[in-house]
Amino acid sequence: MHVLLSPSVIRTPVANLLLRVLPVRNTINMARPVAHSINFNSKHLRKGDPLPPFNGKLRVYNMRYCPYAQRTLLALIAKNIDFEVVNINLIDKPEWLTQKSPLGKVPALEISDGECLIESLITAEYVDEAYPQRPLLPKDPVQKAKDKGLIERTGAIHTFLIKILRSPETITTDVVNGYYNTLALLESELTMRGTLFLGGVQPGFIDYMIWPWLERIPSVVEIDTRIAIDNKRYPKLNEYIKRMENDSVVKQYIIPLDVYRKFFNNYVKGVYEYEYLNIKE
Repeated sequence: MHVLLSPSVIRTPVANLLLRVLPVRNTINMARPVAHSINFNSKHLRKGDPLPPFNGKLRVYNMRYCPYAQRTLLALIAKNIDFEVVNINLIDKPEWLTQKSPLGKVPALEISDGECLIESLITAEYVDEAYPQRPLLPKDPVQKAKDKGLIERTGAIHTFLIKILRSPETITTDVVNGYYNTLALLESELTMRGTLFLGGVQPGFIDYMIWPWLERIPSVVEIDTRIAIDNKRYPKLNEYIKRMENDSVVKQYIIPLDVYRKFFNNYVKGVYEYEYLNIKE
């Protein structure tokens, strides 16, 4: 169950209930890209490293290559919110991580000292509702429900990608077909909606929640060619991916393809190097 965590209370995660206890934040100057001043590539903290003191800003406990945490970060970047990133070594976790995220996972979004939200979709939706500038979710409740449903239906992409990296021996025909069916679903949705992005004329919640997995696919093709998105079978999806790559929000957090390849090629060998973006060649 998704929950809101604080030292003394557990609350339900429904966004409108959250907003009864958590105030709507003030908007800021959308012309100035705050993300340029945020260090996304800070060292990943590990066991023995101290917990950085809370500085009053929103804080994301993150792992630079984690697609789930990326969802939260894209929502924050889209809102042009000033926030802090604390990167976590998920293999050698700091002792204090479970104070922020009981299961020791990322993302966790610290909204005040000691009060954290967990789970990627919950944190991203909180950001959208607490910060009214540039709404990401549709106002229409039917369309909002449809978009959330489509996000859930893309799970086969996550499954195939994770199995390629962690347990390729468990990849069955059903797993592969489920992946292709999901690509076909996205192709169909793009055709039916007839918009540049699934969210409309610019990327919305649905785009930023699906994008992290699409971003990683090209870097994994060398490991398993079946994950490639064929241009002839999925032309609209490939065009959409190119548009997303050029989105100003995505570009502020995207990882270069060669860095992804290094990370994933070592990941499948059981080597977890988090600091490629900090290594000077």
